[in-house]
Amino acid sequence: MFSYILLKLIEFFSFLCNENSAVFKLKWARADIQSDIKFIGKSYVSIGGKVKIGKGFVCRSTPDGFSKIIVQKGANLTIGDYSGATNVEIQCHNSIVIGNHVNIGSRTTIFDTNFHSLDWEIRSVRSKDVLMASSAPVNIGDYAFIGARCIICKGVTIGEKAIVAAGSVVVKDIPAGQMWGGNPAKFIKNL
Repeated sequence: MFSYILLKLIEFFSFLCNENSAVFKLKWARADIQSDIKFIGKSYVSIGGKVKIGKGFVCRSTPDGFSKIIVQKGANLTIGDYSGATNVEIQCHNSIVIGNHVNIGSRTTIFDTNFHSLDWEIRSVRSKDVLMASSAPVNIGDYAFIGARCIICKGVTIGEKAIVAAGSVVVKDIPAGQMWGGNPAKFIKNL
């Protein structure tokens, strides 16, 4: 049964991609993916965990860029209906939830992990380093807008209808209906 589902997923992704523009790597994947999603341009997708992508999702890559979505084994990625991203990088090691109607600007990165331990002794042993990295869920509310070249770090929640200004580094929660920007991102105004 699993191999049949995997085959159908590969056929589905091949149908979505023009001229071999996307590479999909499915390993022990559990995916609930709607049929009307689109990957336009160069994309790399590796699904090792649980993935749910809602209807109307569009992941676009420009000629000078590409999108990368990696979901590690045991991780959960959920993307709501009618959300979109351009040249995005999503690295999911724990849990990332992106709501409905979310717009993610070009070259934005969303990480739910530090990738490496903060302890130098653990970092000195590569096999331990990656396994001991800290991770925490990321949640992005419905109708949020994330500007271009933002970095969304682990453990943050971006509220409904919030706006993150271009080039921002988000390291703490952004309440619903507020605009934040800068490095680190700070409150700008209520919307």
